Amino acid sequence: MKKLTALAAGLALATPMALAEPIVTSDLAKMKVIMSVDVSPDASFAVYTLMEMVKEGKVYKRRSNIWRVDLTDPNSEPHPLTSGARGGSSPTISPDGRTLAFTRRGEGEKPGSQVWLLSLDAPGEARQLTTIESGASNIQWLPDSQAMLVSSSTKYSDLDGEPDWDIERPLRAWNDTKPDPLIEDEAKATPDGTREEIRRWLAGNASKADPSVYNSLSFQGEQGLRPERRASHLYRVDAETGESTQITDGFRSFGGATLSPDGTKLLLSGDPRDGTHPDRLFRNELFIMDADGSNMTTLLSDEELTFNAAGFSDDGSRILYTVASMREEDRWGFQSDLFAANLDASDPVNLTSDWPVSPGGIIADGDRVYFRSSWHGAAPMVSVGLDGATSPETIIDGGVNVFSADVENGVAVASVTSTIPPNQLIMTDASGNTRVLHDPNAEWLAGKNISEPTEHWVTREDGTRVQYWVMPPTNARPGEKYPTCLAIHGGPSVMWSPGSLSMWHEWQLSCAWGYGVVYCNPRGSSGYGFEHQNANFRDWGFGPTGDCLAALDDAAERYDWIDQDNLVVTGGSYAGYLTAFIIGQDHRFKAAVAQRGVYDLETFFGEGNAWILIPYAFGGYPWEPGMREILHRESPFTYVDQIDTPFLIMHASQDLRTGVSQSEMMYRALKVLEKPVEYVRYPGAGHNLSRTGDPNQRMDRLLRILEFFERHVDNDRPAPVIAKPEADKDEGDDDAGGHDGHDDVAAAHEHASRRD
Repeated sequence: MKKLTALAAGLALATPMALAEPIVTSDLAKMKVIMSVDVSPDASFAVYTLMEMVKEGKVYKRRSNIWRVDLTDPNSEPHPLTSGARGGSSPTISPDGRTLAFTRRGEGEKPGSQVWLLSLDAPGEARQLTTIESGASNIQWLPDSQAMLVSSSTKYSDLDGEPDWDIERPLRAWNDTKPDPLIEDEAKATPDGTREEIRRWLAGNASKADPSVYNSLSFQGEQGLRPERRASHLYRVDAETGESTQITDGFRSFGGATLSPDGTKLLLSGDPRDGTHPDRLFRNELFIMDADGSNMTTLLSDEELTFNAAGFSDDGSRILYTVASMREEDRWGFQSDLFAANLDASDPVNLTSDWPVSPGGIIADGDRVYFRSSWHGAAPMVSVGLDGATSPETIIDGGVNVFSADVENGVAVASVTSTIPPNQLIMTDASGNTRVLHDPNAEWLAGKNISEPTEHWVTREDGTRVQYWVMPPTNARPGEKYPTCLAIHGGPSVMWSPGSLSMWHEWQLSCAWGYGVVYCNPRGSSGYGFEHQNANFRDWGFGPTGDCLAALDDAAERYDWIDQDNLVVTGGSYAGYLTAFIIGQDHRFKAAVAQRGVYDLETFFGEGNAWILIPYAFGGYPWEPGMREILHRESPFTYVDQIDTPFLIMHASQDLRTGVSQSEMMYRALKVLEKPVEYVRYPGAGHNLSRTGDPNQRMDRLLRILEFFERHVDNDRPAPVIAKPEADKDEGDDDAGGHDGHDDVAAAHEHASRRD
């Protein structure tokens, strides 16, 4: 297949000079995103999910519906298959092409996410298929289109039997308060009874989370203490009756399950069955079993490696899986490789030995395998032969990010993100012919002035090469200088690019307010190979600080419009950390905004659910020899008395990813020191407020950042446009609320969840 250079294939809307209106804050609610692409078995059509925000009264709500587009007729227009508030997601076409399975909230006594079916021969009303107690997801059709496999999770306390691992509750047995039906009055529970009766009374309180009782290592969720752990299992579902049969069981979870093309085998990965508590497992084993759940065999297991199932070859003769080292010296710069092997895992071939970064979204089609991968500020789609005889080649490239994709019969359909436009659905065939299938944001963007980034590289004194981009203000006038924002990414092993959909509106809004934006991928970022990603091991602060400032300095030398007397800086999560670290070392910035950051690494170990970053990123625990010195050196809080930059600290009140007291400590210290600081807290929100939170809070956050910058920069540039465009003024000034958004940001504890 020929390489498709997407931006050169006519995917841009127009040049910025042809556009007029700036991006405004409320445009956030107009962004539409294409997800969950599935191509029909004969490659004649595709289905996908379109996520948008809909205003209902005074609130915005997220709405996802399923669309269909013809791949054979270039004049066809995409159209929705579902509509309204109930929506649908995760569409999956049956092998015979006649039925669409998808997930939406169920009806009746089991309202969680359930599987629904819609006829593609004569579309009408969808019908609910499953009524599984804990919901259903990850739909896979069997080859005969008469049944499917789904995943569902069950609370440990509802599982039969007992774990094969130590429950880590001294002198207590598993479910030892569960009544014995053979003993009369066994169920008695009272605070004034025997030890057993008191235990049952206490267990009854705990069952209502009043109080919550924990004996596990991972006791924190995202916005509250972690509920009871669940085990993820597979169910076979009859496509006519909805009758379901559980085919895996036990207190171990399984993931990545893929059916063989003939429907007889399942390849899956899951927790090792070695007696280790699940909280202490950070690796997977690889299993194969019959499709009815029998004859499970462990194919690959290694205490220093983790294996993840990726599927079967199209002819069913080979299995595909990824392998990554979990050795201490490798796990922070974590990279995985894609392998093909016989069904018994013999004769493995590394398909990505010539590809330096981890593959994802793996799809087998014919004699080739396709995958997506972050690489140098983009996320191309890559193809490689199953025999591994040739090197991988990019299929969709040109600086775009492939967001979701599917391939059938050499036809690739992909949701891609870029600067102009932010998101499109495209297709390319085996000859390299391409066309745009759906451009969901074209209408509202048609009259907008968009700032386009320019790519540069800078080389540090130690040889580190840093890729960065510069976005000019949208209304910049020749010869004038403009304040410029250094924007920093979180993770820290995230990669930013011109196709970073999560930042598209925020950066464009900053440019519309008259700011330039500089952003880079400092050491620790993914997309550049092991050495670059591992280069911030025990060096979260000084090395990345130098990289970011080097990019800013290099940009200032290249662009006369950058006003070096009016620089600002911001970032969230790890980038909140780095923002605070930078202003404790460097005083060039007029203002700084740190969002949902970590500021004291020792307390972060106990407070944040991403605590595993401490041993992974710094090589030990706070009580071990030499670790306190390292964590002290690398903590922004250590340098709090050196912060003089006007500083806005933002945090969500239910953020347990990084922990709320991190921001409270930093704010209180700066107040005691009588430094210029403000503190903003968002109630009811978690770590991903800026991506998936309440739209009103998201817009509030954007405007508070810009308003804070405006107070402190000093220039005579044109006043920012902050009012709604004329076309929107008749909507009034109602506040927006509700829960909405799309999360494109990698979790700060990426390394803690690799086995998932």
